[in-house]
Amino acid sequence: MKGRCVEQVVCGKLLTRGGVRHRALLKLSKGKIQGIESCGGKGSEGSKIDEKTLDASRFTVAAGFIDLHIQGCGGADFLDATVEAVRTIAEGAARGGCTSLLATTTISKEDRNLKEFRQLIASLKQCCEETGEGARILGVHLEGPYLNEAKRGGFGPEYIRAPDLDEFRAILEISEGLLRLITIAPELEGAEAIIQEAVRRGICVSLGHSMATFDVARRAFSLGATQLTHGFNAMEPLHHREPGLIGAALLEDEVFIQVIPDGIHLHPAVLRLLVRLKGSKGLVLISDATAPCGLPEGTKIKGVGGEIMLKDGAIRLEDGTLAGSALLLNRSVERMMQFGGIDMLKAVEMASNTPATAIGIDKHTGSIEEGKNADLVVMDDDFNVKYTLCEGRIVYQAEGL
Repeated sequence: MKGRCVEQVVCGKLLTRGGVRHRALLKLSKGKIQGIESCGGKGSEGSKIDEKTLDASRFTVAAGFIDLHIQGCGGADFLDATVEAVRTIAEGAARGGCTSLLATTTISKEDRNLKEFRQLIASLKQCCEETGEGARILGVHLEGPYLNEAKRGGFGPEYIRAPDLDEFRAILEISEGLLRLITIAPELEGAEAIIQEAVRRGICVSLGHSMATFDVARRAFSLGATQLTHGFNAMEPLHHREPGLIGAALLEDEVFIQVIPDGIHLHPAVLRLLVRLKGSKGLVLISDATAPCGLPEGTKIKGVGGEIMLKDGAIRLEDGTLAGSALLLNRSVERMMQFGGIDMLKAVEMASNTPATAIGIDKHTGSIEEGKNADLVVMDDDFNVKYTLCEGRIVYQAEGL
């Protein structure tokens, strides 16, 4: 039953950082992982299952997924700035096994007084205080508006403007600690000052939507930027005489590269190459889902760059420009295994522990270890999510269970 708290989970397979455990009993206490025991004969084949026990003996249990880059789903966008939209997205993300997310959004030129952004922060704060259904809101990922118009991708020109340190400080004040990650184009005049201010305030910086050269990118990483937003997309391609932003990120061991593994944003060969160069500890699986995600094929919705449509598994503007993805994280894990040629342990790590590490919350969540939050996803062999738990509480349950 959704909403109930459980104290133990009977696991058919349990994915831990140490490997796969079969027939394991995951013990929980006060929303934390207490320990792992051998399950023996317990489960649906024998033992009594009480209300505080979740029987996942036919399924795989893994650490809950963490989405650092999700703009919307289920017809809602964080730019809607309403409590209802935030709840819709959080619930939709949980259907894909996501237990924590960053609300990815931007700011339009028309919102010069930041009234709409202020409203979003208010809605997010209200949802953070609730214990309803859906994924936990960790904070905000501000994708812009300090982006290079030449690489704006699915954003309309009204969502692009020059870096302004005073404005950024006002954004920080309005955010009240909720701003956790910002995407910025480092080559823009004034970008370095914003990168330095963000790092000083403990905010993670990701580079993206950029025409940055290799040297400019290396400079930004030296200033404290630690991520690359949806690698290879909305940036110059890797060139043998000018490696650019992607080349710099590939050479920096401490830089995490966000990856959309739908087979559309990146060719499978590129995914395999990324796996070889960065490994599961350097790649962060993201959904980059936008409002049509989770809705029927052919759905059209107004997006940040105009009308966007879900067709053939992709979300695009009328001119064919990609405008986010139609995948939630359970399918991202599945596609990463399929296209990246990796096992489930590594793919799950890219969707759980690596994003947790990338934003500095890995002491509390991201893997199944004693003392960490009981943030869990339960899936069948086809990667269909059966249950999603946040701190031991069921926030999503598939129909028929």
